Amino acid sequence: MKKKFILLLLTACLGLGTAGVHAAEAADPVGNGSQSLEEAFSELAIIPFDYQGKAYIQGRKTDVGGDYEVVQRNGRVLVPIRLMGYLAEHTTHANQGYWDVVWNAKTPNDVLLQNLPLKRTVKFKVNSTTMLINGKSVKLDVPPQKIGGRVMLPLRDAATALGKQIDWLDGLILIGDAALDLKHPQTLATKDSIRTQLTDRRKRIDYENVSTPLTQFGTDVYYLKTVYRNNGASLDEQLFRQTEGNKATRIQVPGKPVFHSGKRIGDVFYYVSTVNNQAYLYAYDLGKQQPQQIAALGDWRPEDGWLTDVRKLDNDLFVNLHVGDLTMGRDTLYQVKNGTLQEILSAKDLVGLASDQGALYYTDFRFMSGFADNLNRLDLNTGEESLLGEPGYAYGVVRSVEDNGGIGFKSDPTLPLKDGALFAIGFNDSDSKDPNALYRIDITGRTHNKLATDVSRFWLIGEGIYYLDDRSGRLMHTGLDGGESAVAVSSRKIAQIRMYGNVFYYTTANGKGMDLYRFDPAAGQEKKLASLAAGASSETTFEINKSGAYYVSYGYEPGIYHIAADGKQRRLTKDDVDQTLLTDTGMLYTLVYKTGVYSVK
Repeated sequence: MKKKFILLLLTACLGLGTAGVHAAEAADPVGNGSQSLEEAFSELAIIPFDYQGKAYIQGRKTDVGGDYEVVQRNGRVLVPIRLMGYLAEHTTHANQGYWDVVWNAKTPNDVLLQNLPLKRTVKFKVNSTTMLINGKSVKLDVPPQKIGGRVMLPLRDAATALGKQIDWLDGLILIGDAALDLKHPQTLATKDSIRTQLTDRRKRIDYENVSTPLTQFGTDVYYLKTVYRNNGASLDEQLFRQTEGNKATRIQVPGKPVFHSGKRIGDVFYYVSTVNNQAYLYAYDLGKQQPQQIAALGDWRPEDGWLTDVRKLDNDLFVNLHVGDLTMGRDTLYQVKNGTLQEILSAKDLVGLASDQGALYYTDFRFMSGFADNLNRLDLNTGEESLLGEPGYAYGVVRSVEDNGGIGFKSDPTLPLKDGALFAIGFNDSDSKDPNALYRIDITGRTHNKLATDVSRFWLIGEGIYYLDDRSGRLMHTGLDGGESAVAVSSRKIAQIRMYGNVFYYTTANGKGMDLYRFDPAAGQEKKLASLAAGASSETTFEINKSGAYYVSYGYEPGIYHIAADGKQRRLTKDDVDQTLLTDTGMLYTLVYKTGVYSVK
């Protein structure tokens, strides 16, 4: 999967550059903190005194929009209120709220900061030596000043205003909730690397120069570039091939192609292209390096929607075309026969799909019209459709309660067929308290058996089922017919998990970072492979191929890392990574501050 490097934009408001700040200025750091900088890194927001528009936010290097600067006057560090407030919103704890600024042009020197979730208001005036925090008067060391049209506060007073711990460390401004040991050896060993990354003066490459990796065949790397025309009103996608050591060349194909939604199957890359106002499905043979027209797509046009999927089932080629937007649109599944499309079925959002003996089984994620009764069987010979599963139940859907009390839903495409039964996550749609559970579903009628409760994901391996317990985050095991569940490995809470070759790889927190583990169900053995680079969190994803695990670090030692099956870890690149794409032999990637498509093994 392609992973976009996150660009966080901080919008300017009324030219004040102030939105909330609080900092305990420590010009003479004392080593009485409880955590080293390395240990607290993933919980902090960090900027340098020589601010270049880059920050670390919870362990991730981020470009922050807005023309802000940090100023030092008379031995005091003055910081923009708005910038510090924004950074304070993205520190340790959830629900930090948004620091808003209320400003009136008639009284330009009066500023009101408010954070409704935190129930905190701060009032101050330029050149005044006091401010009001929730109505209580607080003395300021140095009055707020207006510099370059922005209201600035001393670092210590910014900390007080925002209710944060803000430290000054050799030119770095550290914002968080935990006290730091600024003299800890790990702190001193880390700070120079952080400052080097944050004072990088390079700018992100312009979006018009961005390349997107598509696939790799042998030593040939394929990628696309988007050419914007008529001031962005229209665009063209161009395909390029680059062989190791040679200059990239553009591949000319018929019509106006759309490559970004293409799908590779074996040695063929499928995509759509419009030729003489007719849309076609094309197959580009990566070995022969030539395109072939597969089928006309009828009345469908790329501007009507998008190509959702291309797949082979029982050696037959199927195409899923979407019409409309995500809210009101629909998927239609077609079978390719003799160069034409034969409509098979239509769904709101076709998620899970399985086939067996002339029948298709599928789940429909109907998020606009109710989730229940969404598992179907289609007889490909007669066209007869029938509902499966218990009436009133939704399958292939995971329901969750959000932090704000709302109800969230996400689709789960896992729909294996084994021993005459389907297996899927589901819940009773009419009971808002019914937990997600794993069901074994009869393919001949409307019955199911519950195998396990509180299930968020699952895998069938041999004669058993492994699943993630939604409450504890542990990997559990049960039989194909259910029975008592058992903990598969340990009591560790799993953050991210992948399976490759019937072997699990997963990350867990270790108190100050993340560890990667490997578990082989056949041998019943769990092994810690390595600790991830600084800045890794529960959100850090990784990919697996035959050579091991790959992940991207956005911390102060950025780049792509590889962990082999024996636990040996290598840092493959040493720059800020933008997009990545796993291949059979390694990984394709692009960089944030440099054009081109690169590969590593």
